[in-house]
Amino acid sequence: MLGGRCRMSRFTVLLLNTILASCGGLWLRMVDGQSVCGIRQTKNESVVDGEQIGPGEWPWHVGVYWWKGSKLNPPDRVCEGALVDREGWILTASNCLKSSEGDLLDMKGMIVHVGLLDLALIRLKVYDEWEGMPICMTDGVEDFEKIYGRSVYVLQQSHRHRLGGFEIVKLQLEREVVCYGPNLAVKARSVSDSNIKLKTKDTKYHSTARGTPLYVKSPGGWTLLGISNKIQTAIPGTLCQPGDYESFLNVNLAPVSVWFSNERENDGIESVETSTE
Repeated sequence: MLGGRCRMSRFTVLLLNTILASCGGLWLRMVDGQSVCGIRQTKNESVVDGEQIGPGEWPWHVGVYWWKGSKLNPPDRVCEGALVDREGWILTASNCLKSSEGDLLDMKGMIVHVGLLDLALIRLKVYDEWEGMPICMTDGVEDFEKIYGRSVYVLQQSHRHRLGGFEIVKLQLEREVVCYGPNLAVKARSVSDSNIKLKTKDTKYHSTARGTPLYVKSPGGWTLLGISNKIQTAIPGTLCQPGDYESFLNVNLAPVSVWFSNERENDGIESVETSTE
């Protein structure tokens, strides 16, 4: 069973590899009065590059689908994202929620972060008894000095497995991205005030630029580092070409944390009607 499905007008949000009975999510447990986050449902904590994921292992990972016409036709998967709290907020990239003409898709409950990065929040209406397991987020400050050289992870739809599904892709977060030309190598900073760049050449990663979350394992639980944004272009002044690297929006910024907190506290935001099946 792939997961829980929350339906809405013209949209389906599928919380991938989760428990159907709870519409995609583990029941959230409390530790010392605080909500827990970033806890995978698995007996084996090892994360293997290229391994297909099983039900419940990444309960915060989300797929967003859109019906262009009749619901008798299959929908398009337009975005991925991450469940970022137990109240039903999903963080993704706003560019994948736009039509080919550049207009936002007609969806109640969607908040777009205009003027800062390319982020969007989708709020789902969830049952009072439903408490999904969200990914952990920082308070707007991430000490990248402590995680340079470590492995980071994305989940992507598998092109290699016969039955499809999603697989784990391991990438390395280095201090610099190195791009190679015929006669020289050029370095570019991997982390800036807006983006995290990762080398993807010669890895299993295939770019979608559709809000794919970037995860790192932290002592307090799995943590969201970034959200993939628009299709990449060459880095000006370097030999870095699309396909050599992938850029993720850095969500570990104080303005992002403030915006997210303010929007969650806005009681006037209309949530999206959902149901389970």
